[in-house]
Amino acid sequence: MHETPPALTADRAAETPAIDEVSMWATALTVALIPVAFFFGGLAGMATEVHPQTVAVVKACWWASWTATPLLVVASRLPFRRTALARASYWAGWAAPVPPAVAILLTLSL
Repeated sequence: MHETPPALTADRAAETPAIDEVSMWATALTVALIPVAFFFGGLAGMATEVHPQTVAVVKACWWASWTATPLLVVASRLPFRRTALARASYWAGWAAPVPPAVAILLTLSL
């Protein structure tokens, strides 16, 4: 009554393990957040006298949102065949929305 799993054949053993991909929705959301973070980061400069530490973090995330985020998005969409590069590409895709989101949320809290 117990079913045995199929034995590994030479073809199946030679296949590379499947690496999860970043959702296209996550990529589209990240790309949509870039101009919003750019706008909000520009507004944060008005609060420099009141909240200088927060504005410093917003400026860093603002800078990263229009420089590093597009590079991370492109890296997440590249088809890497090696497992280590594919795993790094996967995490780059999920790390890409962090700078714009932090810049927007911190600007809203000022």
